[in-house]
Amino acid sequence: MKLLTGWPKEVLPILFDLISSVSEQKEIHEFYIGRSIDPAQRFAAHNCDDIFPIYYSDSIDNAIIVESTLIESYYNHPKCSNDAPHGGGRTIEEYGNYVYLAIWY
Repeated sequence: MKLLTGWPKEVLPILFDLISSVSEQKEIHEFYIGRSIDPAQRFAAHNCDDIFPIYYSDSIDNAIIVESTLIESYYNHPKCSNDAPHGGGRTIEEYGNYVYLAIWY
């Protein structure tokens, strides 16, 4: 998966297509959308099979917009394991410029 950058309105349509494609794959049983400064650390925390950074921004606000929009759009998907219908977590500048997709096979 290619790491996207740019304005949320420009990258969200591509990210919707990406997550829709991933969620339709039969071998994928579960996915989670999150935000972090260190996706590798989140890989260990989630105990997932794979993790893909899908978006990066120098702007924490843009990362929050992308994360929240994606979660709101996929929250009711049967394979989505997010437990809140919006992005959350800390919003300090040091936290969360990557949006990632964690996957369980």
